[in-house]
Amino acid sequence: MKENDLVLCKVKKVTNTITFVELPNGQEGTIVSSEIAPGRIKLMRQYVVPNKQVVCKILNAGNNIHLSLRRVTSKEKKEVMQTFKQSQAIDTAFKQILKTREEAIKEKILKDFLNLAEFVKSARINKSLIIKYIPKENEEAIKKILEKKKKNEELKQNIKIKCLEEDGIKRIKKIFNFDDKNILITYISAGNFKLKLSVEDFKEGKKRMTEILEELEKRAKENNCEFYATEDK
Repeated sequence: MKENDLVLCKVKKVTNTITFVELPNGQEGTIVSSEIAPGRIKLMRQYVVPNKQVVCKILNAGNNIHLSLRRVTSKEKKEVMQTFKQSQAIDTAFKQILKTREEAIKEKILKDFLNLAEFVKSARINKSLIIKYIPKENEEAIKKILEKKKKNEELKQNIKIKCLEEDGIKRIKKIFNFDDKNILITYISAGNFKLKLSVEDFKEGKKRMTEILEELEKRAKENNCEFYATEDK
């Protein structure tokens, strides 16, 4: 875990000033009242109650793990909860397919992977992992799980580009020239565009979006154009 990572936590104890939560790895984390919600909080339990699962952002990943609830966007919360539900569905499918062997096979997989969802993700790319970890009589059933691809998500950015040169339109087209079918850039109005990035993995998608924005900004400078980007929430 590192700073700005999103984690699904379980609320353990709530006080007026600090909320104590359990992280996925069993560690304890804390959320100070100012990181629960913006503004003054009259009743803490409107936001956090014991045993409730909450999506948090890591502010400090040192010995004492500090988290934030209010800095998590609705889009980020939705993505983490979807991933959690998908992980639960995969766990259930493995139990139904492997039956009495499930516990032993799962233990073997978890020696090399964080969870079953990570195993499935890797096995989609490297089919030989199925042969390595799954009994032959269960291979076809597990392959069907791999075929159920995760629904793509869209990350969006509002882009504003201003080019004062005479060939400004030509320069803008050059700036937006990406050979990537997952990137879609649409014209909104003079100098305003919408950038959409289709991704399967939200976390990797955020990294890719950062790379794209950095490249756009670099190209804009090279073409003597002003560049601004804001997240479309």
